[in-house]
Formats: sequence, C-alpha cells, structure tokens
Amino acid sequence: MPGVADSRRVLRSGRFMGFFIAPLLVITAGCAPWQVGAEKDVVKNGIRFETFREQKDGTKLGILAEDTVIDGWPCKKDFIVFYPDWRLDELQLSRDYERNGIFMPEGTRVFPNAAGGPGTCMFPRDMEIQGYLVRGTGINGFMTRFYRTGRLMLFWSREPVEVEGVVCTDSLFKGIYLHDNGRLRECTLDKPATINEVGYSKGTRVQLDESGKVIAHQQ
Repeated sequence: MPGVADSRRVLRSGRFMGFFIAPLLVITAGCAPWQVGAEKDVVKNGIRFETFREQKDGTKLGILAEDTVIDGWPCKKDFIVFYPDWRLDELQLSRDYERNGIFMPEGTRVFPNAAGGPGTCMFPRDMEIQGYLVRGTGINGFMTRFYRTGRLMLFWSREPVEVEGVVCTDSLFKGIYLHDNGRLRECTLDKPATINEVGYSKGTRVQLDESGKVIAHQQ
C-alpha cells in the first residue's frame, strides 16, 4: 500500500484515478502506522494536537485535539497534514465553508493548492458545481479538482454529461477535464461525436485545446 509521500505525489500529478483508498486513514490495530511512536497531546505552531509527527522531509502529520480554524479553513478534529513551512496540505472541514467561489459542505476533505485555495476536494456527497453534478462519496471517494481561479478542472459523474454538445461517459477511471475557460479539455465519448467536422466513435478518448480543436485522440 502507498505511503504518505506516494499518495500526495498522486494528488499533485493531475492524472490520478477518480477514487482511491486513503492510505493515511487506514486504521490498523486502533491506529494508523504513522501514529506509532508519535508525540501525544502537544502544541505545535500554536495548534493543539492529540497526535503529532514530523517526517524526515519536514512534512507534519497530526490529529487535531479540537476543531480549529487554520489559515481561515475550519478544520475538523481529525487527520491533518502540513507542508514543512506549515502551509496546509490536507484537512477535513468541520462545517460548511465557501472559498474562492466554491461551496464545500461539512466533511469535505480538501487538499489546498499553493495559493491556499481548494485545489482538490473529496466531497461527502454529490455536488452541483458550476452547472455539473460531480461525484462525491466521502474520504475514500472521488476527487474534484479546481484551477487557481476557482474554475472546475476535473470531475467524475454518475451518468453521461454533455459538454459543448459532446456527450462524455461516466467512467470510474477516466475523468472529465475542462479548460480554465470552461471549454471541454478531455473526456471519453459516450456516443459518436462530430467535432470540427471530424467524426469520432463511441469510446474514443479525445483531448481538445482551449479553442475546441481536437489535438489528440485514442480509441
């Protein structure tokens, strides 16, 4: 099973699958492996932790001792991750919250981007985001990714979705990508489509530039 660093590398790659079993949260014999030998009941950087560990690379893992607002984020008394400089890397929301124009319900697991916005979210339920019903099944579920502008970048759906006249399939393993301007960037066709007067069969994976021109396709 992947470790902490492996799971975050997958998140940052931008080409991850729709779902994964969060390895950081797997409980073995009452606690996760990273908790063995960790500090207990400590205050670090002004934050109270039930459990805390700093990794060799400076990454900080912990269980908050109480719901805590950190950098404006209402963080639940739960697992949390910080970069070496104490920027938030992973958290779970203790209440409904809106940031960068994105509404996130209580229980959403968030992986903030470098600008501090909601870069990747794992919603506890299906959500309507910018006109699309995106799939959300909790901490072990599907990921939704956003640009720094707050525009939707990547999502999964429970049923085929039409984007600019192209019907994209509801694949469990290949998401639907949008450009920052809202135009279709990449998806798998749920039915035959004609794009710029060229026909493509059902099941073709198409990639388009920001103008709507197909730049790559694969059956």
